[in-house]
Amino acid sequence: MDTRTDLGLALRRELPGTPEEVFDAYTSAEAQRRWLSALGPDDGAVQTTVDLRVGGRWEAWFRPNPQLLVHDVQTYREIERPHRLVTDLVSESSMGGEPMPTLESHVVVTFAPTGTGTLVSVEQTGFPTTELRDFFESTAWPAGLDRLAASLAND
Repeated sequence: MDTRTDLGLALRRELPGTPEEVFDAYTSAEAQRRWLSALGPDDGAVQTTVDLRVGGRWEAWFRPNPQLLVHDVQTYREIERPHRLVTDLVSESSMGGEPMPTLESHVVVTFAPTGTGTLVSVEQTGFPTTELRDFFESTAWPAGLDRLAASLAND
């Protein structure tokens, strides 16, 4: 059963680096291990695999905090390196060992050069509730992009 809705978010953030550098850091399993969890690669239990081709998958397991375990599977629908990625996301999480509702959504990420870096734009639709959308818009995406920016600045 498809539970996705049109409920979505849109946000933009400028990151250091060229579109190629930002795209590669966003899609590289090695780079994801460094930036995906706020707890770091080891305490965050970060594991990722990337098959960067249309129909391929980005699969990640990580702990954003000690109580929450996230398993994300994003299937690549469009890839225009280094400017655009379109994926369908299925996210299964558990809090303290108890399963949470599965999130199925559609994600479009674009990478555009600016005078000082790359403008990353994110559009995500399919949230079942405004509360979950608001969490992704105010916390999950901004924190993830902050960690990605820090990782790029340290490379």
